Amino acid sequence: MYGSGFQPPAGYDEIEVRASDGVVLRANAFEPPDGVEPRASVVLAHAMFARRSSLRGLARALAADGWRAVTFDFRGHGDSTPSRTYRYDDLVAVDLPAVVECVRARAEHPVVVLGHSLGAHVAVAAQGTGRTSADAIVMLGGNVWLRALEPSAARWAAKRALARATLEVADRAGVFPARALRLGTDDASAPYLHDLLRGVTSGTWASARGDDYLAAAVDVKVPVAAVVGARDRIMCHPACGERFARRCGGPVSVFTAPCGHMALRHEHALARAALAWVLQARG
Repeated sequence: MYGSGFQPPAGYDEIEVRASDGVVLRANAFEPPDGVEPRASVVLAHAMFARRSSLRGLARALAADGWRAVTFDFRGHGDSTPSRTYRYDDLVAVDLPAVVECVRARAEHPVVVLGHSLGAHVAVAAQGTGRTSADAIVMLGGNVWLRALEPSAARWAAKRALARATLEVADRAGVFPARALRLGTDDASAPYLHDLLRGVTSGTWASARGDDYLAAAVDVKVPVAAVVGARDRIMCHPACGERFARRCGGPVSVFTAPCGHMALRHEHALARAALAWVLQARG
């Protein structure tokens, strides 16, 4: 389960979270050193084509700094219940809420969601629609592809072309074969990708039943810290990441890292700074 060379550290727990629809989500908790009272709990939600192990290094760094850090696999990823047909709404309405509720039940202190890419916008959608009640959100490369959030016509044209190509490949195979293409550790289901890329194909970021996630972002009243990559050219250009974050209705701060999109998870110092800011902004 751990991967080659991984040695579970002290204070490392395995957790099984059973979602409301019966799906089993696998998670790990990284505890602060003995004798250190956790300053807060942080739920780390991974990116697309990834799994919880991608955030293990960050979780260990945060635990050493006094946070209780919990990583988990969304359904269809890693060690959670396999699925080739999961939807974006499953992650928003079922998976993340189940993990946040589980962590909340074990905590007597604030619970923050830190999401990387996919995990970031899922956190905003879940919080805005009332599915989660986190005390703050930290986004690493958080953005959705919508024309309203993209100031560059050239980048928008590139996003449209990339979205079309992605959906064509996924429709032929039933999944987008990220593993075979060496783009990540986990494939993505075609239904999920159609949901996710609805912003490009139909101009909306919304659930299948009509929940307008973008409009609901204003109901995210908790502090939101956005960490963007200065070298992120397409997935979450800094201008797009800031526009997305400022759709939220609470305090917002933007941090810029000298890296690209996927490397944001290695920016431990900035993640710690963003977490410190959201706790301070809570008052």
